[in-house]
Amino acid sequence: MDIWNWLPMVPYRLPRSRTTCPLCGSEDTESLADLDRRFKRLSHVKCGQCGLVRQFPLPTPEALSDYYATEYRADYQGQSAAPTEHHIAKRRKEAERRLGILRPLLSPGAAILDCGCGSGEFLEILSEQGYQAAGFEPGRGYATYAREDRGLDVTCAGYSDYTPQRSYDAATSFHVFEHLVDPMEAFVRLAAFVGPEGLVYIEVPNMENALAKGFGCLHLAHTIGFTRPTLELMAARHGFAVAVVEDSYDIGMVFRRGQPRDLDEIMADGRAALARWNRATVHRQFWRYSFGKVLPGRRSIQ
Repeated sequence: MDIWNWLPMVPYRLPRSRTTCPLCGSEDTESLADLDRRFKRLSHVKCGQCGLVRQFPLPTPEALSDYYATEYRADYQGQSAAPTEHHIAKRRKEAERRLGILRPLLSPGAAILDCGCGSGEFLEILSEQGYQAAGFEPGRGYATYAREDRGLDVTCAGYSDYTPQRSYDAATSFHVFEHLVDPMEAFVRLAAFVGPEGLVYIEVPNMENALAKGFGCLHLAHTIGFTRPTLELMAARHGFAVAVVEDSYDIGMVFRRGQPRDLDEIMADGRAALARWNRATVHRQFWRYSFGKVLPGRRSIQ
């Protein structure tokens, strides 16, 4: 773990480059914050065209890829080689919920690819239910654990360098897209993994809950913040329509090829979704978050 990542009031050392919106290409931004929840200098903005929240500028793909391959698990979860039993139990419960959403759309024995599969709990649940399951994971420690300790079909790779061995009936990606710098490219790759009738199931944190979660949602690992409209926009721009939505807290959307909603309508919804979230709102949350760190019993955000 790089101790520099915990030193307050200084920027992270990841090289940065892209300043345009990775969803719509707009250069129109509204500043939201200059610090993150570790009190490090990390700027976040909101796109004036589609409403996407992102770090500004975004990290370079090469720097982010190296961070996730070597540092992320230790930096944010205190572990790098193998998950804890608590982690496994929690992820299995989440996997069962996600399969419950996807199952009505699947044929028995369907082939499913989990992209960014972590330590493999979703793959394990799929296999137990008779599905053909495979996955890839950029984190070396977790990929090795899933493959060697759990006996799962897992490749250590990311979106850009994974080579599928077949076409799949569904491709899934849970809490991955908020960690990317080019979600459009990743979606194109995800869509290419499935056949013409294939499903794409993505789940991400919901930035519309940022007003409740507060300043704590701003940190290095989450480069992008989605709302329901911006997640829909990403798929719509590639000819995918929403088949199922689950957004009780996080946003889970199942997409299939079809006629999406009008793009201008989706972007208008994206702007409206976070209309209340601005620099003043975030600054108030900064003090709530800081005060909660000192007196946790008084903190009302997660």
